[in-house]
Amino acid sequence: MKNPKKITAIILAVILILSCTVYASAANKETAELSAFTGLEAVGARPLNAELSSSSDELPSKYSSAEEGLVLPVRSQQNNTCWAFGALSTFETLLLKNKEELSPFAPQHANIWGTVREDGTGWQRNEYNGGYSYIPLGYLTSWAGPVYDADFPTSATKEDYSAFSTLPDFVLTKAIFFDSSTSPKVIKELIYTYGSVVGSFNADFDYLSEKTSFYCSNDSLKINQLSGHCISVVGWDDDYPKESFSGSASGTPNQNGAWLIKNSWGNYNSLGGYFWISYEDVWMFDQIFGPSYAFTSYEKLTEEHRIYQNETYGATYEFDYLSSENDPYSAITYMNVFDFEEEHRTLSKVMFETTSLGADYTVHYIPTKNGRPISDTSKWIHLASGTADYTGYICADTADTLLPEGKGAIGITIDNQRTYLENKDKEGYTHIPNSIGVCEWLFSSNKYIFLPNAKAGMSYYMKDGTLRDVMNFYKNDFSDDIGGTFVIKAITENPQTAPTNPSEPTTPTEATAPTETTAPTETTAPTETTAPTEPLPTQSTTAPVPEYILGDADSSGVVNVKDATTVQKHVASLITLSETQLLAADATKDNAVNVKDATHIQKFVAGLVDLCGTSA
Repeated sequence: MKNPKKITAIILAVILILSCTVYASAANKETAELSAFTGLEAVGARPLNAELSSSSDELPSKYSSAEEGLVLPVRSQQNNTCWAFGALSTFETLLLKNKEELSPFAPQHANIWGTVREDGTGWQRNEYNGGYSYIPLGYLTSWAGPVYDADFPTSATKEDYSAFSTLPDFVLTKAIFFDSSTSPKVIKELIYTYGSVVGSFNADFDYLSEKTSFYCSNDSLKINQLSGHCISVVGWDDDYPKESFSGSASGTPNQNGAWLIKNSWGNYNSLGGYFWISYEDVWMFDQIFGPSYAFTSYEKLTEEHRIYQNETYGATYEFDYLSSENDPYSAITYMNVFDFEEEHRTLSKVMFETTSLGADYTVHYIPTKNGRPISDTSKWIHLASGTADYTGYICADTADTLLPEGKGAIGITIDNQRTYLENKDKEGYTHIPNSIGVCEWLFSSNKYIFLPNAKAGMSYYMKDGTLRDVMNFYKNDFSDDIGGTFVIKAITENPQTAPTNPSEPTTPTEATAPTETTAPTETTAPTETTAPTEPLPTQSTTAPVPEYILGDADSSGVVNVKDATTVQKHVASLITLSETQLLAADATKDNAVNVKDATHIQKFVAGLVDLCGTSA
């Protein structure tokens, strides 16, 4: 039988955002309305619990990225593309806040990208239809864009798109989801830290005052009475007068305060296209329009980069079918199989989507046999670990790990046992399912609105030691031949290029030895470091032997896996070791420092050997 979550109706979050101009009207959404009673959760609907840290102890009572010069001019959208304008403007602001030079991005490029493909897959819309808040997330996280408006103007057609080959200069790597249940302080922190956020509201003009102030308190509106509109939120004012909203059909709010909105209707009012939405507006950031989000990190794209992915649309749903409150302890590994090319197998990052807030995650390289991931975890190679302290797209730093050429899998193990045990007895706690983002079909009003291009052999999962192809899971458990593929993306850089951070590993550890990594830190822009160019010193075998700890190549006083990666980088001519370090790094005592010493150190850390030569 069909998946009961899907047979009822489209998920609550997928609501058309149709308000493209001041004359736009809402679309009929009867089927979507039914989903409000199914209990289905939107992607990213769970609140963001983490209190982010701004650059100041106290947030100001008023802030505007526009006044800070961090936004490009307001533009006038064509067709139903508010979702493209709102998201691209928000990405522009992140880049401007990091002092990047750029011109406006091209909403038309994102618009045509988000239409049905020649093979019938993709978003089942044409360029004149409304869109969804998921479309720009897929567009940006798959590195399909953005491109500049000067290269792909609003007048460009699908034929122009087919012939267009310009690559983006900047690509997205992290996005934080939130919604109306998220603390206003956290939303302000996001705006203050990253410049702006993407949000949506009910743009019914009955609630608009003087074209500059908007306030709707009517929470009894049905879905077919809503006119969703996507915008970029660039600031706030805690003291914005509540009387400014008095012309709204909802009257005057109880308190002062409003969000500053950069709109996409051109210079249509006295604020030059900006306007204010009251803090008390009941539809602002509501999950019914899909996730609101902040873009938090990006890469400067070069020819050295490559992204391996089995989908290009991002998460349209959450794969949480294996988790329940009756089974809160299971760690589940979700895997995507890729074919790593010789020139593009230095893994710098792994990007994935999850709404398992607070769960611990681990990233592995998993060898394959006959194209299928192996289930022997002792042969998996640990790449990174961390905690999902927000819902959205996470990007784990895998420290320029050199992967084997050919077929291999990237696995994400999600484990929410710790979070469950820490919170299960707290009042109001709701079990958060174990999940990974999945590019899966969507259905509404007796028609598909999204179709993936999923095939057997792309994605697998392993639970309780059992490995299954995801397409077989869909087929056997739900009689579903369309299925989906996990949103796990491998980002590589050319191995000829020096690592971004020379203090991190460059090659995978030996399969039998566990490695030691730290959780990735949140950054708003990548850093670039070049490798030293000085000649390698000649190892001396006659020099006086200094005091050192055998194997301690990084001179930290502790022998651990970091010494192994230091040796590997030295062998790759990426860093230069001192004479003392060379002597210490020679764990095999053969008067040479090579990668074998590195694996020896890894075995020592794992308790498999003793560096003095005695087996453990």
